[in-house]
Amino acid sequence: MHFFQRKAQASLEYMALFALMSVVLLTASYYLYSNFQVQSRAFQARIAVDQIASAADAVASQGIGSSKQVSAYFPSGLINATGRGREILLVIPGSDGRPNDVYAFTLANLSAYQFPLVEGRHTFNVAFNANGNVSISG
Repeated sequence: MHFFQRKAQASLEYMALFALMSVVLLTASYYLYSNFQVQSRAFQARIAVDQIASAADAVASQGIGSSKQVSAYFPSGLINATGRGREILLVIPGSDGRPNDVYAFTLANLSAYQFPLVEGRHTFNVAFNANGNVSISG
């Protein structure tokens, strides 16, 4: 009878150790996944503002009447997205929950534009107007 109790105790110890290791592994995996999502969103936002700024610079350098279409992917969770002055700005949540600004500057002034806050690929028309501003629509 004493022999069977020792086998059961060893099995319970292994089960407790397995449960503890599973909790540690799941916690670490969740942290890494959350951090990856934040970095991925920031990278997507960086690409989007750079693409739009590049299109604005291209039409400004070509002169009045020039226009171009640009497609950019907006990440999930956008808090704000604007083009104004010489800045294109996307605001995304950071890992600590506070807003992070992702921005790009343009060579020409932009007419004020509020970008959609919806995740996904968006196509915009970028044009250089007679008043010397780059307008964005879409």
